[in-house]
Parts: sequence; C-alpha cells; structure tokens
Amino acid sequence: MNIYKSKNWTFRKNDRRKSKFGSSHPALVVGEDKNKFANIGLTHSAKRGHHKNIELSKNPNVKDSKKAYLRDDLQFDDKQKLNEILSNYKLSKKDIKKVYEIINKKR
Repeated sequence: MNIYKSKNWTFRKNDRRKSKFGSSHPALVVGEDKNKFANIGLTHSAKRGHHKNIELSKNPNVKDSKKAYLRDDLQFDDKQKLNEILSNYKLSKKDIKKVYEIINKKR
C-alpha cells in the first residue's frame, strides 16, 4: 500500500458508507494500491458504537460549522466507491498529525 504525503490527500464521497439520512459520509483518502484506496472516514458523531472518534480542530467542510470527527481506523475500499473528489473540503494543518497517528497505528 502506497501512503501519500499530506499534500496529496483528498476528500472523496464514499458510496459505501451511507448515513441514516441517505447521504454518503466523506472519506479522507491517504493512500492507494492497484484496486483500493486507503481512507479514513469523516463524521459528525463523537462515537461509533463503543469506539471514540477523533475530534478535529476545524471541520474540513468549509460550508459546515458543526464539529467534525475522524474515525479511528484506516479502511480499504474499492476505488470505484470513492470516485468523486469533494473540492470544498480542506484539512487543517493542526489535524494532519492526528491523521498520521491513525495511519501509523494501522502499520
């Protein structure tokens, strides 16, 4: 799995992860191999079951002021499920370290 440097990360619409309202949760794509993207899910929820999500200092969606959280695990999804790049998302420099901690935990 090729893990990108932070300048190459992109937020993408994840068609595999639907919210209870029918929309897709975005995902931060941090790497890839031949058929899959390595990604970390983004959500508004502080918890996923009994797992705590990681709070971000700023919501990456520039149009949203709610608190945002990263899931605490690295997922591997087929590239066709993450084909739409979301242009109005930008990760804060303060949160880049948190993403690297999640990636390193999985390695």
